[in-house]
Amino acid sequence: MYIVSIAIFIAIVCMMLPYLYMLFKETNMVRLEKFLIRQRNNPSLYLFYAIANKQDEVVESQINRLLAKYKDPNKQALYKAIYGAYLKNMTAVKNDVSLIQSIQFRIYYEAYVHIEEGNLELARDTAAKLSKTYMKSALLSEIELRTGNRQEAIDLARLALQKVSGLQRYIVYKNYERELPEALLKD
Repeated sequence: MYIVSIAIFIAIVCMMLPYLYMLFKETNMVRLEKFLIRQRNNPSLYLFYAIANKQDEVVESQINRLLAKYKDPNKQALYKAIYGAYLKNMTAVKNDVSLIQSIQFRIYYEAYVHIEEGNLELARDTAAKLSKTYMKSALLSEIELRTGNRQEAIDLARLALQKVSGLQRYIVYKNYERELPEALLKD
């Protein structure tokens, strides 16, 4: 019985590895996009595709599905902050940021609010608290862009792209594709 249990566990892990790799480690944009398109019935994953491709109605419907599915105030706060940031509604983000359980996401959205409100030094100080390099670099890139240091913004955006993988990479890449295409070009 013990051997059968281990065999079943190994089989399940082997089946999940490609899926987990795609979620967290994949860097190929074509594969990420194909994966996300196939996730149309999974709102927590398809939301990445909709946000990255600026599909307003789809983003709204996916957020509504997630809010209906998850009643935990901490999860709801994260989804509301994501949607508020997507709409550039800083009041909505500020209302929910303190309830976000993940410290990294909470700090990220606090810094994002500071950037949008023009408090760039406070945003820089807040971003410095992040341990995830891609998050910190993405925020610092936006700060440099707003202060007119385009080349520094490009360099930081490239660093963010080097350090991010999986679904987060898809959103970061698509954002730079629209907002800072020079960051995608090789020297």
